[in-house]
Amino acid sequence: MVAWPLLRLLCELEDARAQLDVLATRDELTGVYNRRQFLVLADREFARCRRYDMSAALLMIDVDLFKQVNDVHGHLAGDLLLREIARAAGDTLRQPDLFGRFGGEEFAVFLPHGDPLGALDAAERIRDRVAKLSLEWKGRTVHTTVSVGVAALDVAHDSLAALIQDADQALYAAKDAGRNCVRGVPPPAQRRGETSSAVL
Repeated sequence: MVAWPLLRLLCELEDARAQLDVLATRDELTGVYNRRQFLVLADREFARCRRYDMSAALLMIDVDLFKQVNDVHGHLAGDLLLREIARAAGDTLRQPDLFGRFGGEEFAVFLPHGDPLGALDAAERIRDRVAKLSLEWKGRTVHTTVSVGVAALDVAHDSLAALIQDADQALYAAKDAGRNCVRGVPPPAQRRGETSSAVL
């Protein structure tokens, strides 16, 4: 007779622990990994890719002119739009890919086994899917786009932070190019001014 209440209590404690795990690792608004958990998992994958000489890439995604959405339609519309963007982008990714909200209107994706061309293709799928989003809000239609920066792992990246920095630079290039586009970091040889046939 005592066992059933004890079992019920253990189940409730396990449910509560699982809920706390979700709160600690997931972004409350979008449901994707929060920044801290994304960095923990991406750093682990980064180390594994470096150790076993495997390809990988990182995408930095920024919602274009997001402040205008909040200013014109309100923050609730902006929140809903972020959720829809996260859903649309997540639908394009593979099971091993890591997807997190990096802060505000910025997201990050770590692609283990992602070669440079595959990473550019993944970024373009996300850009295209978001550009086709149509959010109905209080009788008005809200559209948006994203800019995406892509950096493929190479020998110059001695840390995840270095890879993120390169993806950030590529993101700035996408913004400078007029937004709603994908830009990649050139290979190290091109960054040093040498000739190279490789293109990213």
